Amino acid sequence: MDFFANSCLKFGHITLILPIIVIGMIFHRRDLYAKAACFLFWVMIFNTLLKLLFKVPLFPHLGPGYAFPSGHMHASSVFYGYMIYKIDNKFAKILLTLLLCSMGFSLVHCHFHDWIDVLGAVGFSVAEIFLYHVLTSHFGDKVVGIFSIISSIFVIAVLNIVYKIEPHVWLAFYAMIGMELSLLLIKETKLKTISEKLIALLLSVFGIAVVYVVFKYLSFKMPYLSEMRFIFLPLIIISSINVAANFRKVNFI
Repeated sequence: MDFFANSCLKFGHITLILPIIVIGMIFHRRDLYAKAACFLFWVMIFNTLLKLLFKVPLFPHLGPGYAFPSGHMHASSVFYGYMIYKIDNKFAKILLTLLLCSMGFSLVHCHFHDWIDVLGAVGFSVAEIFLYHVLTSHFGDKVVGIFSIISSIFVIAVLNIVYKIEPHVWLAFYAMIGMELSLLLIKETKLKTISEKLIALLLSVFGIAVVYVVFKYLSFKMPYLSEMRFIFLPLIIISSINVAANFRKVNFI
């Protein structure tokens, strides 16, 4: 059971979600995974503010910090929940719903959170997805994207005054800014063949590797500088998709 729980929780870690976003944007639907990513990054920022407002302490064995709402469940629920809301495939909807239920169970089983933390996170996620639906229905994706940028800047400014911002929050902030700006400024291009998708993947991996090496060489010590590399990743992925789309005559397979 411990192995099952730990395996489920990996699907909520940013180290696995980021590759899912890259592969999903290239091989499935750019808009779906990009907007789910924006949702994820925004919640990673906003959840920190919620924890400071409620100030429910973590279990003693986890050390200092706040538990409600569960950041792991909150971020996972909006990322996979957005996909459940947007996709039409019923089988995929069921699988994603089972994954989220398994993650909630795993957080409680591993004694990271209690059910109040988990259900509270799910409640916030449902409310946020509903709010997103209302706002996009009335104002469109671009206006909501601009609002997301402005609101995240405001939250970061507040957190910077009252709280020491952790590296993962800076990561989310820069990644969300980069993704929202890329979606607003770069026209969507669809990849039609497997060769185009493979080219886009190779270009993305190469570009991401270059950014990683450059920032590692610069050796920034402060998170607000070192995590700035994530602002370039969405631009690299979306630009790679557009470049690969120009290889219409290339066919490796």
